[in-house]
Amino acid sequence: MRRRDRTRRRRERAEREARLGAGRSSEPPSLERRRGGRPKKRRRGCKTPAGRLLLLALLLLGVLYGIYLLVSAVFGGGVEEPVTVAVEQGDTLSSVADKLEEAGVIHSSTLFKLESRVQGGETEIKAGEYRFIPGEDSEQILETLASGESVSAFTITVPEGLTLEQTARVVEEEGGIPAEEFETAAGRTDYGYDFLEDPDIRTTEGFLFPKKYEFERGDDAAHIVDRFLRQYLLEKDGLDFAEAQDRFNLTEYELVTVASLVEKESANPEERSLIASVIYNRIRSGMPLQIDATVQYALGKAKEDLKLDDLDVESPYNTYENPGLPPGPISSPSRESIQAALEPAETDYLYYVLEASGDEHFFTDDYDEFLEAKDQAENER
Repeated sequence: MRRRDRTRRRRERAEREARLGAGRSSEPPSLERRRGGRPKKRRRGCKTPAGRLLLLALLLLGVLYGIYLLVSAVFGGGVEEPVTVAVEQGDTLSSVADKLEEAGVIHSSTLFKLESRVQGGETEIKAGEYRFIPGEDSEQILETLASGESVSAFTITVPEGLTLEQTARVVEEEGGIPAEEFETAAGRTDYGYDFLEDPDIRTTEGFLFPKKYEFERGDDAAHIVDRFLRQYLLEKDGLDFAEAQDRFNLTEYELVTVASLVEKESANPEERSLIASVIYNRIRSGMPLQIDATVQYALGKAKEDLKLDDLDVESPYNTYENPGLPPGPISSPSRESIQAALEPAETDYLYYVLEASGDEHFFTDDYDEFLEAKDQAENER
């Protein structure tokens, strides 16, 4: 009896399960979900394998860079000193990234360029000098570069042909450094430059190179003088001083003196080499230079028309009374005037007269012709 009961119960259970199975759908589960559930959303983002690979590569670079920064922070030995990076007009994202890497601000210019392009920072870079702490993140660096807030506090523009005293007044007006302080600093020659080691040199007159400069707040007079001198050193690079010294039997200091005369006497850039040729021709002929600019330097002031009494001023800079070159430069010459002093034109000219227009000189090797040109210019003025 028990065996039959168990058999009967198994048969009844099988029948119940068969009836339940008959009430279910025979369609695949996926079709059933599409009918009764929500429609599937399309995935956005990287639609291609290449896009997914690029995203993965960027994520991997970011992770590796983060690990590098973490290791550097732990084992780098503390906070590094800030550094200044100069961004010039026309610099590209690539060139700025290279400067940042070279200065040690960032560790990878390639990664910085990738991150900045993602953030759209390339078009926002502004020229100036910026201070960064090595290890700053790219977002902060880009914000600084886009701000335009340069650490340079002021600019000083030194025109060509200024004397040391005139340069001191420009520094005072544009940089706020008292002229007296600048003159004291410029009166020294102990700045460590070879070109100042000539025993005849007493001041930095002639070597305060004319140019536009940027300085940071707190720079003192000595720093400014040193910057002017360093620029002279940079500008003379590529000029053949050695050949000119041998050819004219002059020292570098004397060649700069010639250049300062050229700077003051030239009416336009094209005649610089002609003025230089007259200076050398008169020295070779044993004639006094008779350059008005040297008399004005001796007087300590510029005068449009010199009087006869002015030509008698007692000074080694008076080239009407003293043969040869004056004892030193009378201005800060430009690179072009220095080059003219090193490479003068080949002429026989001994005289020149400023024409009535003031735009150019008349050159000649004939004294009578010189006098005629001089009278004509004076009558036309």
